[in-house]
Amino acid sequence: MEHRRRKKSVKKSTVIKIVAGVVIASGILTGVVIHLKNRVKNEFAKTSAASIKTAKVESGSVSTTVYGTGRLEDDDVETQEIPEGVKLTELKVEVGDTVTKGAVIAEADLSTVLAAMSDTQASIDAIDKKVKDASDDKVTEKITTAVAGRVKKIYAKANSDVSSVMVNNKALLLLSMDGYMAVDIESDTLEAGNKVKVTTSNKKTYDGTVRAKSGKKVTIILTDNGPAFGDKVTVNSKDGKTELGTGELYIHDQLAIVGYAGTIKSVSVKVNQKISAGAEVFKLKDTSYTANYEQYLNERKDLEEKLLSLTEIYRAGALTADYDGTIRQVPDIDDKETTSSSTATSADSTETASTVFKICPDKTMTVAVSIDETDILSVSVGQKAEVTISSVSEDKYAGEITKIDRNGTSTNGVTTYTASIKIDKAKGMLAGMSASANIDITSVENTLIIPIDALKKTSSTAYVYTSYASEKDELGGMTKVEAGISNSNYVEIKSGLKEGDTVYYKEKTTNTFNMPGRYGNNNFPGNNNSNSNRRSTGSNNRSGNNNIPNGNQRSSGNRGSNNG
Repeated sequence: MEHRRRKKSVKKSTVIKIVAGVVIASGILTGVVIHLKNRVKNEFAKTSAASIKTAKVESGSVSTTVYGTGRLEDDDVETQEIPEGVKLTELKVEVGDTVTKGAVIAEADLSTVLAAMSDTQASIDAIDKKVKDASDDKVTEKITTAVAGRVKKIYAKANSDVSSVMVNNKALLLLSMDGYMAVDIESDTLEAGNKVKVTTSNKKTYDGTVRAKSGKKVTIILTDNGPAFGDKVTVNSKDGKTELGTGELYIHDQLAIVGYAGTIKSVSVKVNQKISAGAEVFKLKDTSYTANYEQYLNERKDLEEKLLSLTEIYRAGALTADYDGTIRQVPDIDDKETTSSSTATSADSTETASTVFKICPDKTMTVAVSIDETDILSVSVGQKAEVTISSVSEDKYAGEITKIDRNGTSTNGVTTYTASIKIDKAKGMLAGMSASANIDITSVENTLIIPIDALKKTSSTAYVYTSYASEKDELGGMTKVEAGISNSNYVEIKSGLKEGDTVYYKEKTTNTFNMPGRYGNNNFPGNNNSNSNRRSTGSNNRSGNNNIPNGNQRSSGNRGSNNG
């Protein structure tokens, strides 16, 4: 009995200790919670007013910039070919040498040069015969129409080159064959067969009829006797009181009169004239210049240039440089037997590697920069850019976009595109050097600007706050504004504010409170290692009241960072 009572007494003591421990832990936890609650309250009370920023609406400039990186490449490499049939016996230059125009770059076997000159002259004699024969094959000296119709548009004029008119307009003349002009408008009320009134730009009115309807698109026809091709017309209801739509007149059933050679001597018809099948529409001259004739003349010109090149090699006794610059590639003349492309028979040889010199005039270079997919649609050929090559200097070199490769490359889910920027070559620039480029997408000068953080947006509007009640810690004076371009720092204000106005906004902050604990830096209340009030900033760190730069300063940031 005594032993049993002692055991029960021990259990009761243990329970008392556990309950006491729970009460103590609960008290500590309650204290910690109360402390944290008060601390949060105090911290936010301290920082609330301090986090309110103000800025004056001032005149300045803002720009949006796209940034890209890439490597320098030689831009203007010229290729100098070795005339066909000529053998080189010794190279006088190697890759990296600088040459001037006319300098000897290789010795040639003069017997092969003479043979090539003889062959070229024979080819010229043969082409001359073809030129003579082609000049006798004249094109007919008039152009006629195969069908009847009404002349609605004449593109060719006296002394116009037929081929040039065709390239620019795809026709010499347009003919209406069924007697109607047409215009398309959108209408919910009109149906096929309905009558309307069509008024031209010179205020003449014609009766029209709905010929067809597809969805909302309505095609209306009217006489071709009078209305001009391409005229902008207004379609009204049958009584002329209700405007139904506007459109541009076109030929309902069109025939294009075409040609291919010669020069227009005279035009035989007038606009709006009714003509019959077989009628003459143009008289021609210079009709001996047929397509074959032009082809033979071009071939002869190439042969003339080749003969001149061979003559210069023979007179100099060697091949000379056609350009000033740096040698980038030399032909392969192993065993002293390599000639032009006709002798390159190896399966892995190439014409470029075996038969040409490449000379870089060292005037311009290209930077092929990678542009992010979010920015590529804002970049276009002709845009200006600033290029920096840090290994050469910190100077900025003016450049221009000359080409954009629209075939993207994806890496880890991110797609980039390549834009080529041309710059003048400066001392120290070498192919392969890293370069960076800033491309100004758009910019405005002398406009009203505010910090981007001050602008608030909804799905339908933009606004700012123009007052602040410190006792209530409330922003007020919500004012609707029209925003223009922006970057990561500033935004243009087009309307809603005037220069000198003050805007209020809350500073973006990151508050971190350390929980009490036993390890590391998580100390019990009283610890001063809190990281509250740390401001997240971009590349342009600023303090104070976020004053706007004056009109002579420029703010720029990477496109795509413009959060409202």
